[in-house]
Amino acid sequence: MYRVLLVDDEESVLKVLKTSIDWQALGVDMPVTASDGTQALKAMEQETFHLLITDIKMPHMGGLELIRIVRQAYPYTRCILLTAYSEFDYAKEAIRLGVENYLLKPVQKEELESTVQNAMANLYSHRDNGKNLLYENILHRWLSGSISGEELSERAGVLGLNLYLPQYCAIGVLRRSRESSSAAFRAACLEQLARQYEVYHCWNEKGIFVMILGGRALDRAELEQKLRVLAQQEGASRQVVAAVGAPVTDPQALHLSYSLVCDMAELADLTQTDVILGIHADSRSMDAEQLVEEVRSFCYGTADAKDSHTIAAQLYWSVPYKEARDCLHHMVYAYLRVLTSEFPGAENLQEQLQERFTQRSWEVAGEEAVHLLAGALEWMKEDFEKRLDVLSPIVRLAIRYIHDSVRNGDGGSIKEFSSKSGVNPAYLGHLFKDETGNFFNSYLMQCRINRSVVLLKNPGCKIKDVASQVGFASTSYFVRCFRESKGVSPAKYRIGKEE
Repeated sequence: MYRVLLVDDEESVLKVLKTSIDWQALGVDMPVTASDGTQALKAMEQETFHLLITDIKMPHMGGLELIRIVRQAYPYTRCILLTAYSEFDYAKEAIRLGVENYLLKPVQKEELESTVQNAMANLYSHRDNGKNLLYENILHRWLSGSISGEELSERAGVLGLNLYLPQYCAIGVLRRSRESSSAAFRAACLEQLARQYEVYHCWNEKGIFVMILGGRALDRAELEQKLRVLAQQEGASRQVVAAVGAPVTDPQALHLSYSLVCDMAELADLTQTDVILGIHADSRSMDAEQLVEEVRSFCYGTADAKDSHTIAAQLYWSVPYKEARDCLHHMVYAYLRVLTSEFPGAENLQEQLQERFTQRSWEVAGEEAVHLLAGALEWMKEDFEKRLDVLSPIVRLAIRYIHDSVRNGDGGSIKEFSSKSGVNPAYLGHLFKDETGNFFNSYLMQCRINRSVVLLKNPGCKIKDVASQVGFASTSYFVRCFRESKGVSPAKYRIGKEE
């Protein structure tokens, strides 16, 4: 398990830091505290700490001096700085020291949670603790939509990010194979695109090179053609593929563009000849998301799951022209969406499914097509169960507990499950993240949103009832979480309109 050290000379601040975060769900025992840098160093001599959160202004030894020493003596310790001072010099020094982030007092709970979770994710993924860490962290959180507008605006001024452009979009670059190189193409993209747009870039946790473009009248088709030409000029057409997200007019909506890039990357057919990736199924439609949730429920064998024949028949008779191959494409797409959310660390999923489902002809119709689709679903369930079996028994039990809690509208928590199962909650939190790639609370939240998609299909079910049925105590909080996940409110999502 990971250890965290909190350092501040104000007892009230330490109390807030200890109680504002569900540390155990992040795989952390209760943090240790110290009142200044000198005490902190003594504590670090006695045991290993993986994350240090320290105030900047303290008696005996302040936070900047403490971090300078920690950087030399304990280079793998991640650091977060608390400060009541927003002067540029402090921020500049924090960046130079390679901190995860600096938080201005009084610390906002959501900002603290987001920063700590990002730092813990970096620990689990063993990400480099380099001098560009803060810049990359802010870009990651901007792309994922986990940073508030206020924090993004303040950090943008320090890091040189322009948030006042008419449009933004995300672009992802992937290698076609492990033997391929994307270096020349990436360099050409940065050089050429920077002549016309503001360009910021980073690597995401999946090994995708992500560029954020800002400018006037971003045209997706034009950008795709620019990338094709650059790939041809660099002789990289057989080395790389790229995904261009839809432009957005609000920098706070960049995560919608990025999520489309991630969808295309996760479902990429890397054998295609075109450099540009696309999605042939509408990943944003309610029908597509309904199918994803039906496949997920079927794979988990939940009490209210439909059988394979029912799902296959509904899909086949709802797809225009009744082409079995088109239906299979929708089904494989749905299963890929399930796998990438349930097992985010899994690799080569697209290739594995292509190999499985291109071995036979799908030129059939009617009940024969439904029968083949049902058989494909049965195979998916077997494949899913094999992937689940790799997880430790206690993690599998925790996953089942989360799904049952969400279906029953009980809320659920890591403390409740740990109490029932007799396992240390911090140990479970660590094991859950390590094995599934998801934090316990993040997975619980996403399950609630996934379940709400199914319930919203019923037009007679009020939004407040949906919120309650998936375990939200507050309708307003449900609406906010739903909008962050889907980009629109539950009401707009239900009628298929954009906000």
